[in-house]
Amino acid sequence: MILRDYLRKIILPLEEIDEQLPQKGKIIDLGCGEGVIAKFIAKKKARTVIGVDSDKKRLPETNSKNLIFKEGDIRGTPLNGINSVVISDVLHHINLPDQKKLLKKISRQIKKGGVLVIKEIDSSEYVRSKLSRLWDLLLYPQDKINYWQFKNLKIFLQSRGFTVKILRPCRLFPGSTTLFICKK
Repeated sequence: MILRDYLRKIILPLEEIDEQLPQKGKIIDLGCGEGVIAKFIAKKKARTVIGVDSDKKRLPETNSKNLIFKEGDIRGTPLNGINSVVISDVLHHINLPDQKKLLKKISRQIKKGGVLVIKEIDSSEYVRSKLSRLWDLLLYPQDKINYWQFKNLKIFLQSRGFTVKILRPCRLFPGSTTLFICKK
């Protein structure tokens, strides 16, 4: 368990994601998987956190009043009244037109002052993106992967009204880990 927690901390920058989000409000974690990020950010009780994933078997049980997990396709998830959105290692599993539709939907429905945090692979980090692709091939061999170059994703997000800051917090992990901090 200690080794797993250490490796997760190297791969998944939980503190950095948490720091970028508002201290209170409604936050949705799209493609939450086992709910690692959702559980972490729900430690702040002034937040209501909703984790959504299409694989019901991966969704954890919770008895927390401010944390809910729902089965659903993230592309069809209602986002009305959402202060912030987290999308971690999910976009590249969706085809590019659907990625753009989802990001446009988020930009329209997130509240003013809201934050979108995206953790994604940057294809311009040549060696790191190839290592990330290897991880995806091993874990999701059936998926067609669609990575962005960070500058193109940044430009797209800016065209949707976000100010975008790029962070690269996980340099020890042999893969690409880029955080897009997008403020409305």
